Amino acid sequence: MRLIRHEHTNLPSPEASAARNISKSESKKEVTMKSICLKWCVSIVLTASFQWRAEAFTSHSSFSEVRASLATRSGILCGNKHKNREFFSERLNNGSCSALQMSANPFDVSKPVFDLFALRQIRGDALLQYNTLNQSEPLRINLYGLSAIALFSAPFISEAVGGEAMILAATAASTLAGIGSMVLFVNECRKRSQQLTRIEKELNAEKLTVRLPASAIADRRYRQAESLLQLKRSSTPPRIIALAGTSSQLKEAFMPLQVFGRRLAQSSTYVVPIPLDGSKRVDWGIGDARTPWLAEACELHEWKEYFDGLAETLSGEFRWFGLNSNGRSFGSGSGDIPQWLQVLGQHLRPTELLDEDDEAVALSIDEKIVIECQKKFYKALTTGDLDTLTSLYSLTPSSQVSEVISLGGRIDNWLSCLEEGARPEGMRVSGSDAIIVSDTRAFSTTVEFPANTGIETATLLAIQQWTRSSAGENWKLKLHQTIPWSPESKAQGTLLCDCRGCVALTRSVVERRTFGGVLG
Repeated sequence: MRLIRHEHTNLPSPEASAARNISKSESKKEVTMKSICLKWCVSIVLTASFQWRAEAFTSHSSFSEVRASLATRSGILCGNKHKNREFFSERLNNGSCSALQMSANPFDVSKPVFDLFALRQIRGDALLQYNTLNQSEPLRINLYGLSAIALFSAPFISEAVGGEAMILAATAASTLAGIGSMVLFVNECRKRSQQLTRIEKELNAEKLTVRLPASAIADRRYRQAESLLQLKRSSTPPRIIALAGTSSQLKEAFMPLQVFGRRLAQSSTYVVPIPLDGSKRVDWGIGDARTPWLAEACELHEWKEYFDGLAETLSGEFRWFGLNSNGRSFGSGSGDIPQWLQVLGQHLRPTELLDEDDEAVALSIDEKIVIECQKKFYKALTTGDLDTLTSLYSLTPSSQVSEVISLGGRIDNWLSCLEEGARPEGMRVSGSDAIIVSDTRAFSTTVEFPANTGIETATLLAIQQWTRSSAGENWKLKLHQTIPWSPESKAQGTLLCDCRGCVALTRSVVERRTFGGVLG
């Protein structure tokens, strides 16, 4: 009988087999988690990219639809895409796509939509205007956001993608870079939200109505009521300055504005007062005579509601904002009265031709006396007559000049300012006017035409502040200030002079679109 020997293989124990199964299960779970994480990151990238493209496609789609509608109404051929894009942008800037005109239009671009970057509802036309004016910022925001997601996810997906886990130093560097990208992302989103807020406030102001002053030969003082949108779309769109405050605040703001009344008319600027206490123009220091630069607000409650919605300020606090001829904000603020001379030099430049032969305007005897004192000042300034110039100036230093000196500004005395080659020899002035504030205080303004500047349109706006101790005495010059004022360029500096000499102030910061303030 043949014996058959069976050789048994070494079988693992039940405990070892269970441990191996657990290890395989954990390994599969780890691979599955890494795969899910990788798919999640890829899906975010694709979703963000698709959303960015979808937003662009949606904007262009509504853009094309509205463009086709406008083209059909205006009889414009829609074959040239570039020309139609320019046409639509022009109509958008002129307010053609506002809620007032498109309320019955199925393509209402003013309908609020939810914005992911701002995390709030935003007017559709505000988004469209923002995307039109800012082509690169949305792409930059997406890049910063995707970079932050990729850098934060790199330590978790590195082994699944590259086969090796990231070392500690690489993980720390990726995390720090992700934090930096996230900071840039949040900062760009904040700037974007501020711009959208400003654009929304500008668009919301279009429904406000005003009555502009009528011509001098008209029977009534004001014209028919018009909305700011209608004014923006007119053949000669004006600039608007709106002031909201109590009687005393408006009186303080109107005093320097009355000094620049003729210059406001030359710059096509109208001032709209919004009294918060029911006061009238007499309470603001403005007489009953016609004022060519003073407009009247219609539906006063709507203006008050608009100002209340601009910013969370104290009740009754002075607020203001200004709109250029395109309906965009050039400045706003609350609390302090702005420096109107700087506002004129930078944003309210003349729109009509400044003539060297414009005659002076003086109605009263005191105004004529102030104009004569101004003529003596310019004659002494251009000829280098130091004695006459010294006799015209008040011996009391100006606080504005002293403030510049205390901050480190350099003052040039009159002896050096009147030297040959330093004084403005040959300079002409025209269009002078004066206003008597009280028996002891007066102002005069004029337009200066420097000689031999090489620029024919180089003009400056000058204001003089006059004072005297009592009525009947001679007027003394307390402060002389000039600022560039021409249609072509903004003022980048100003010159202040008192009895001691002159100091110059120049703009050294990068110019912003607005002053900030209540409009953003």
